[in-house]
Formats: sequence, C-alpha cells, structure tokens
Amino acid sequence: MPFFTLVMPVYNQADHLDSALSCVYQQTLQDYEFIVVDGGSSDGSLERLAREEAQGRLHLIEAAADTPVQEACNQGARLASGRWLVFFDPQDLLLFDHLSGFADAIAAHPHLSLFVNGHQRMEGHRRVPRASCAVRGVLTRQQALAAFARCDYLHVNGGCFRREWFLELGGFPAVQPARGAAACFWLRTLCALEAMHYDDTVTSLWVVTPEGRRSCTSIPEGPHPCVALQPQLEPGLARCERHYLRAAINRQILDWAVDKKRQGQRVTRDLANLRMAALRPRHLYQALTLLMPRPAFVKLSRG
Repeated sequence: MPFFTLVMPVYNQADHLDSALSCVYQQTLQDYEFIVVDGGSSDGSLERLAREEAQGRLHLIEAAADTPVQEACNQGARLASGRWLVFFDPQDLLLFDHLSGFADAIAAHPHLSLFVNGHQRMEGHRRVPRASCAVRGVLTRQQALAAFARCDYLHVNGGCFRREWFLELGGFPAVQPARGAAACFWLRTLCALEAMHYDDTVTSLWVVTPEGRRSCTSIPEGPHPCVALQPQLEPGLARCERHYLRAAINRQILDWAVDKKRQGQRVTRDLANLRMAALRPRHLYQALTLLMPRPAFVKLSRG
C-alpha cells in the first residue's frame, strides 16, 4: 500500500503536462501512486497520459466528458489505495519536497487528519508576495478559522488529507459558481476538525494564467455560496469558533462584492449578508468603500 495517492484531474491541458508530470516524478519521496482522471480531453492529453500509463508511471481513469474538477478529484479519491490524499492541478507546480514535507509532519503528528503546506501564487514567471497568517504548527479549530478570517492561507494543492476522513466528509462539494467552491470546502473542512497542522514553508505554486485571472474576477449575480453554508456549520461550534467562522465568511463576501462592484453590479444584498459583530476593522473600512459610487470606488481601489 503506497503512503500517498496523488490525484490530478485533467481536461485539455496538453501544454502543461510536461511540467506537471516532471514535478510529480521528481519528488524526493517516491512512496506514492499517481492517479490521473481525464475528463474527455481532445487536445492530445489523453493519448500522452495513456503512454505514461503504459510505462507504469501512473494510473489513468477516463471519466465522462466534461466531468467537473471536483468530481474528477472525488473519483480519484474513491479509487485511491494510499493512506493520504494529495491533489494537484496540472497547470500548477509542486516543489521537489512537497510529499516529503507532508511525510515528516505526519510522522510527528499521526493523530491528525489534515496537513497543509504553504503555497504561493504565480502570475506568469513572477511570484506574488504572500500575506502572512502568522500561524504555524498544530492549530485548533478556532485558530484555523481565525487565520482563514485574515487571509487565504489554504489551497487545495497545499493540502494532504487522510483518505478515510476525506471520503467521510463527502469529498469536494459540487458548489456553484466555481469561484466560491474552494472557500466553501475549506470552511466545511475546518469546522469538521478538532485540529490540523500548518507549515508555512512553500511547497506548491499556484500558477494563474490570463484566462484564470479573468475567471477569478468574473462574478455572477447572487450571494456568495458561503452565506447558505453558514447555518449548516454553526451548530456544535463554540462561541469563539462561531465568531471566527462569521469573520471568515465576511471576508469571502467582501472579496466577492469588490469584484462585483468593479463589474458594475449592485452589492447592496452582499453587504446585507455581513455579520457586523464579526467584522474586522479592515473589513469594515472595505465595506464602507463599497457604499461609494462606482467611479470613486474604482479610483480608490486602484490607488
């Protein structure tokens, strides 16, 4: 039985496969199986992956055409034989010590079910400066939620999940729109845990392409999906944990509203979903700027 199962969903990403496969194969820790779930690629990705499978380097699963990324990851997780799950998008990059860093942390804290390493955003060939969440090591649920209320220190590429626990949680939710799916997953995950481990050492790079930047800023009308999730998560949480959950959701709502405002959409309903008692001073200022006329807001936000 391998220690890790690394799951990579693919759909028409032939241009990224060389770098993606290379950074997996070059991991210093080799005790893993590699499952690739292809969702009906037509650009040569499937044929390339089939050649890699024939050489015994990976296990290829051909999913239904246009299978959503979340379901592709869940399908790979269900078929995994490793004790620990790691997920990876082929347009991103893993550093050589990604898996070995997880292995060291698991050996030190075998009772935990979630381990997260640091990640860094890349735009082109430039690494974007990271916001520090000022936490490290074993975090309680309250500490993990408080950190998520301050910054996005969690990324799927940087996570390592105990397989049985991940499947019991239900895997990645089919949340729409996709922009809010990651936040919903992490909030649900943190609320289901007593504790997790976080190492801010960067072992994965989140590569944002021009197309990705456009999709990140394109916001549909309607509330952030975290708003509907909040009443499901709060029961069973301690008072301080509920406060930080609300603060974390406030941050997601405001980030959502900022992009909607820039697109010329109304944000009145988004602001009405904020929980004022959990609003951090910086976020209160942000909420007030969203009440400004759009030209003044855009000028201020660019400044």
